[in-house]
Amino acid sequence: MKYIDVREASQRWGISDRRIRILCNEGRIDGAIKLGWSWTIPDDTPKPRDGRVLRHFRNLDIRPGFVDVERLSSLSDEFPIELQPGKGYLKTLIKSSLLYFLSYYGKSVTEDDVETIISGSIVSSISLEMHLFVLSFFSSMKSLFDRKEDWNDKEIREEYRIFMRTIDDDEKGYRVGFSKNAVRGKDKVRVDVQMETLLTQYEAWKNLHPFLRGVMFYGELERIEPFKCYSSVISYFLLSGELIRGGILPPVLSPDDREDLRLSSFIAFSRGNYRDLTSFMEKKVYQSYQMAKEENEKGGDADAQGR
Repeated sequence: MKYIDVREASQRWGISDRRIRILCNEGRIDGAIKLGWSWTIPDDTPKPRDGRVLRHFRNLDIRPGFVDVERLSSLSDEFPIELQPGKGYLKTLIKSSLLYFLSYYGKSVTEDDVETIISGSIVSSISLEMHLFVLSFFSSMKSLFDRKEDWNDKEIREEYRIFMRTIDDDEKGYRVGFSKNAVRGKDKVRVDVQMETLLTQYEAWKNLHPFLRGVMFYGELERIEPFKCYSSVISYFLLSGELIRGGILPPVLSPDDREDLRLSSFIAFSRGNYRDLTSFMEKKVYQSYQMAKEENEKGGDADAQGR
């Protein structure tokens, strides 16, 4: 494959060198590779879309809802994420949310089955795909605690590729077609255009509290449904990563949450009113902290007995 440098791309597209470097850093130029201090770009990469053109599709009527910032800050101070929650807490949170998604996708996998699979054994009654799903879910969730950067187009697609690589290695990017649901009052738009638009909005939400930014990002991802397989799982990963970077534990889900989350998400992306979804996710984050405290207390009791 032939590659061009930033200067040649600048001349070809009529964009400044500086702007092209920014777009490369944000993952908005397909196939761009950083070599030392410079960027190299595939010769056949199309010109990135002008953000001004995307304004037609923006969801300017989004209402983010309300969150008790003081309470979240208090919990974050009491249980700082920098402590890297213990294995017991992580396993419990991930297992609960995993069981939610297995239920969401109609898979008959029990908690005991999940314990068996993550211990490295095989459950003969469960498909190979579900074994890989369970293991990939655990691995992806744990890796989020080490991520520090904002999401961009490249990182989102990479998150999907990594999750899917053992399940279906052919699934590597956004699905071809239109968004699952139209922008309010507008026609449906192609998935790639909607994702570029959403990431432009995501940049504009930097001044919001990270909890609100994460919930709105999650809701719009659910509206678009950018991936062919397990798109809701990736939306949850991206929400969790956003909260973790903001010093907040991710929301713990359970199979009983399915209907409440479905309704609150639908209201969010169909009406632009995120009040119910924000309230739901806030409640689930509080449950995460309660779970973390309980696991810490169990660990403390075990240490005391050991002494």
